[in-house]
Amino acid sequence: MSPEFCNGWRIARYLDNALAGDELRWVSEPLPELGKGQLLLETCLLSLDASNLLWLSEKRDYLPQLQVGELMRGNVIAKVVESRHPDFALGDYVMSLQSWADYKVVSGDELLNDGFTLRFSPHTDIPLDAYMGTLGLTAWSAHIGLMTVGRLQAGQRVLISGAAGATGLMAAQLAKAAGAQVFGIAGGSRKCEFLTERLGLDGAVDYRASRDLTADIREMIPDGVELFFDNVGGEILDAVLPTMTIGGCIVASGSVSQYGKQDSYGVKNLPLVTLHRLRMEGFLILDHMAEVPAILQQLEQWFLAGKLVNQNQLFHGLENAPKALATLAECGNTGKLAVYVGKYSPTP
Repeated sequence: MSPEFCNGWRIARYLDNALAGDELRWVSEPLPELGKGQLLLETCLLSLDASNLLWLSEKRDYLPQLQVGELMRGNVIAKVVESRHPDFALGDYVMSLQSWADYKVVSGDELLNDGFTLRFSPHTDIPLDAYMGTLGLTAWSAHIGLMTVGRLQAGQRVLISGAAGATGLMAAQLAKAAGAQVFGIAGGSRKCEFLTERLGLDGAVDYRASRDLTADIREMIPDGVELFFDNVGGEILDAVLPTMTIGGCIVASGSVSQYGKQDSYGVKNLPLVTLHRLRMEGFLILDHMAEVPAILQQLEQWFLAGKLVNQNQLFHGLENAPKALATLAECGNTGKLAVYVGKYSPTP
């Protein structure tokens, strides 16, 4: 029987420089009846990403700005539980950009044509949350950033900021798998130990304990950084720029340190891009969705072969999504943050 109501989180106000905890409000609202060509999606998993902080702010980005009163949005894995569209069957799974709600009525045609939604069949031996992290959007971004944008070569010296975060964790594993020398920047000794002892990175520096991050990076990588995969921006980017080799590459994957802030940090060392003849390039995974099915197939093979670590930090219950968001804002997570919704659980 179809549910009569859906629960979700609406934006009560925009965040102001830092997350206060009252930006979202819980609502329970009637579900509209399913019309021709529509689907009823049941949310299984909600992903927490740096972009959530951006979408909760007044800053413009690559998607239409969310307004106060609208449902918060995020990357979700959802299951089709009702369908009045010929191309979607009951039980189909989709990865899609949807509302922070347990149920959502959507247009099947819009899903097919939005350029982002991916239909997939989860492998029975893989936990569903692995498709949020190790096999999900952050892994696709890491793969595109390293291989397509960064043109990674075996033996290169690669430095990753936010290396214990969702995208950084995958970039580290994929760069190691490609034969690079991989180093990380993370916040806290526990995260750095995880990177070197569990993932086998060649070194890691704790930026929170560092008194001179540039000097610490130079000591860790005396021959210089050839490829910098940056998830953080701001002061971290400023500290890394002097350590780059001539002709090095900076892959701008994200700027989590700047999201939600009214005044962005002004990077002082940008003239070194010219002096060191650096190539600095940003990218959005939305521009590379046609490549994702082949990437996902390769990632599944590596996962089943034990070559990839599924390091997720999981919350349970949609009502706890703001707690997960606070953990993200505080950079308190190791690996991918995700929320299991309703009856769904980590059991494969």
